[in-house]
Amino acid sequence: MEQEKLRFHNGVFKIMVIGDLHEPDVIESIDAQRRTSDAMRLLAAAADKLRPDLAVYAGDQGKSGDEARMRALIRRITAPLREREIPYAVVFGNHDRECELPLSRQLALYREEYDRLYTYDTPGLPGCGNCCVPVYDAAGEKPVWRLWQADSLGGYPDPAVSPYDWLQPEQVAWYRRTAAENKAADGRVLPALWFMHIPVREEYRLLRKAKWYELPWSVKGFAGRQGSRYIQKDRSIGYLGEDPAAAAVNSGIFEAWKETGDVKAAVFGHDHMNDFAGEVDGILLCQCKTAGFYPYTDGCSGGVRLITLYEDDPARVDTRMVRFKELGLKSESLGPVMRHFHDRQVINIRVASAVGGAVLGLAGLLIAGRRWRGRRSGKAK
Repeated sequence: MEQEKLRFHNGVFKIMVIGDLHEPDVIESIDAQRRTSDAMRLLAAAADKLRPDLAVYAGDQGKSGDEARMRALIRRITAPLREREIPYAVVFGNHDRECELPLSRQLALYREEYDRLYTYDTPGLPGCGNCCVPVYDAAGEKPVWRLWQADSLGGYPDPAVSPYDWLQPEQVAWYRRTAAENKAADGRVLPALWFMHIPVREEYRLLRKAKWYELPWSVKGFAGRQGSRYIQKDRSIGYLGEDPAAAAVNSGIFEAWKETGDVKAAVFGHDHMNDFAGEVDGILLCQCKTAGFYPYTDGCSGGVRLITLYEDDPARVDTRMVRFKELGLKSESLGPVMRHFHDRQVINIRVASAVGGAVLGLAGLLIAGRRWRGRRSGKAK
């Protein structure tokens, strides 16, 4: 049976991006039940409110052992979409490949558990799930947008070179070749989105080195930039909560996007606390914060990213984060304090605590030193 085409409805096409769930394959403890409940309630509430035309899992969905456990994990995390008949796509992250099952079998299980999957694997390329999917006009007659999905691979074998791998030349060449074929078939360059787990190094062009008085609001650099700390530039919106963990080697895919001219925006997961977005050379780079309650993050700040495309305005891409608390949800897994703090509030509290502790410690040393000198003076007399 031929799969139904993705298409615009009432002039718009909405995509809900789900980042870094990190769900376990077996839920045994009450704490685990609560964490999973929070994440699944987030997906269900966001799907009900946003009514997306497509959902995209942005990598690191979860780790599992044998096939039966992986199947149960996939059935659980896709349930909010399956129950609402929302089409979906999957890109793989670095942790997805830490499972016993190869990615190709994982992709097959996604399709078996919920067959409205708009991801396929292009043969002969590194990784799994590299593909390009069209989005058609409301009539379903001609494509008006394209959705690229790429596997950013996992950890690099030699951490001294790079903590993470990067898109391989075969993948970049596949993109250039396929984009040229698309242009020939369409008679023009259609606008496109790019989905990938690990961000590109060009994200650092949305940041600048922090001045000394900005250090409490800064993040350390990553993979060749460890000696500096960064904050966002004015043209970047959203939240920078940790260092963008891109590979140390530039794959060249960003330059390929610029030369080809189709990619209007690229969306990444991987960095659980980041949800900033901004344009670099006319391409919108977007981070999607974690939607999970197992991985590290800040309180109830997790959520999903909404992307809205417009059929009559191919140059326009609207996007924003929709957070757990914004949906009127109350966490079952977080304590009474963390339920009310999120993002920079938590980091500033930690920094203030560290600074306060250091000040108190220094004051204690000074007092102890004065007492010691006083005792010595008394003995001398």
